Amino acid sequence: MDPLELLIQINFVIVAALLIASFSLLVYLLAYYFRSRSARGAAWLLASVFTVYLGDLVLFFAGDPRSAERWLRLQWLGIAIAPAAYAHLTDALLERTGSFSPWRRWAVRGAYGLGIAWFLLALWTDLLVHDGTADGRAFHLWAGPLFPLFLVYFIGGVAWGVINVWRARRRTLISTHRRRMTYLAVTMVAPAIGVFPYLLLAGRTLPAFPTVFWGLVGLSNLIIGTMLFGMVYAVAYLDVLVPDRVIKQRWIDYLLRGPVLATFVVLVMFGLSRLSHVLGLPLALLLPLVAAGAIVSYELFSDWIRPLFEWLFLRRDVSELARMRRLSDAMITARDLRQFLEGILALMCEALRSPTGFVVRITPNGIEPVAAFGPIEQASMEETLSVVEGSTDGPIVADGFWIWPLRSRGDPVLLGAIAVAQPAGEVALELLQDTIRGWVARAAAALEDRILQERALSALEQVTEEVRRLRQPEQVPSTMPLVEHPEFTHWVKEALAHYWGGPRLLQSPLLQLRIVQQAMETHEGNPIRALRAVLMEAIEQLRPDGERKLTAPEWLLYNLLEMRFIQGRKVREIAQRLALSESDLYRKQRAAIEAVAMVLAEMERRAARAQEEAHPSQN
Repeated sequence: MDPLELLIQINFVIVAALLIASFSLLVYLLAYYFRSRSARGAAWLLASVFTVYLGDLVLFFAGDPRSAERWLRLQWLGIAIAPAAYAHLTDALLERTGSFSPWRRWAVRGAYGLGIAWFLLALWTDLLVHDGTADGRAFHLWAGPLFPLFLVYFIGGVAWGVINVWRARRRTLISTHRRRMTYLAVTMVAPAIGVFPYLLLAGRTLPAFPTVFWGLVGLSNLIIGTMLFGMVYAVAYLDVLVPDRVIKQRWIDYLLRGPVLATFVVLVMFGLSRLSHVLGLPLALLLPLVAAGAIVSYELFSDWIRPLFEWLFLRRDVSELARMRRLSDAMITARDLRQFLEGILALMCEALRSPTGFVVRITPNGIEPVAAFGPIEQASMEETLSVVEGSTDGPIVADGFWIWPLRSRGDPVLLGAIAVAQPAGEVALELLQDTIRGWVARAAAALEDRILQERALSALEQVTEEVRRLRQPEQVPSTMPLVEHPEFTHWVKEALAHYWGGPRLLQSPLLQLRIVQQAMETHEGNPIRALRAVLMEAIEQLRPDGERKLTAPEWLLYNLLEMRFIQGRKVREIAQRLALSESDLYRKQRAAIEAVAMVLAEMERRAARAQEEAHPSQN
């Protein structure tokens, strides 16, 4: 194989890997983050990349420009919707920072409509592109009369997206979020680079130097693939209320089970096609053998490379994760405990030549049989523990049984007992004492470990329930009016504290108020502006009549609210202007917030009564 042909084959593998990567990342976003508007925008970008690279992969098998032209035109679906996907993603990013714009949403919808129109022009007419051709092994179309207009649309859409993502980054207040937004801003240019049809502009210039051309194509595709993974990795952190470790572990598991596995299969298939020519064997013979070997080998391969992925993504948590994995491997289930103790009991019965024996444990609900051989009554098991209560060693002879107490390590707390019926013949019990003592010690250790584990699992279940509640959005029971909820004043306080933007305002339950929903009609459907307007109206209702005075008692609550939350002044400055100590100011602020809550509650009740009077049949 000459160097040029080898370079083309390497590019085929890279394109196949990129196709797998774009599809895998698209499925990843839709499967785990579908509710996030940012993730859906990124998914549209990945869909455009997938469409273009699917066409590129098929073109490696095209025999002539006529057959290639159909796929070249179909690729324009991905090319045309890419700018709209940029607008979609970046509009969602701006909304995360509190920047809501109805016209921007309409612009996104218009961009998608325009993208479909460009695709239909490319598919059915020669106005945008025409006449598929081949320069060497590179198939491409020629630009039509409307291509300059499309170029304006494409560059404008991508530029608008880039500007918006940097605007969103500037608006981001938290340093961690700003750093992730920087990663996203840098990596999100990859789809535009990957889908743009450069050969429409370059013509025969690049294919005239085939080695340079295919080398540049392969290098750019590798960079694009790396940036796509970075983009999806950054998007995965947006709008998700789970710890970083969970996201990273999910990411690692998906990479190993999805893109890495699929790419491994493509490499094996590529090598297999070459091997069949060298050996002179049919591909149908080699395929099942090599496929089975590849699947088995990948299991070992994934175990080897997992530590590398964990080091890359979970560097600070690697030791703790290894400890958690060891704990998981050491966990013993109730079935495991029963089978283990049955095994020990069976060994003791065989050694002592007895067909009957049992193991019991102490639980908060009484005596619980764990394992047994032969017919034994529950009463006999309960009497066993009463016999061994005061003893520290065994065996104890009672009712025809040899009984060994099972005690915890350290403090000798009685956990249970093992009993074996005395055999009819002679048994050299003294010779078996050391062996039996070892079995009893292992049974006691297993029982103690299981008890400790049950306590730990019970505590973990409580923690898991608390974490689950924290991750769920705060909701108000539908049967309770919002203004009567015990947290209503607290919600008012948080809304005032985040009056000019912030995550609490975006997630405030006060957005469910009737008065806020009604105010949205006069604020272009923007819930944040509507909530601000309602809060301002409530504060204004606390304003006394007459000329404003800073130190007058009747103006105190209004002045405090207006300066603290509307103007955003510092506490020390407000205290000086209102002639109050800071501690007294905080007490007055609490009273002012309660007053705002009372006004809001009354406004909500009036709105409810008005709605009932207007629509009596609905109540």
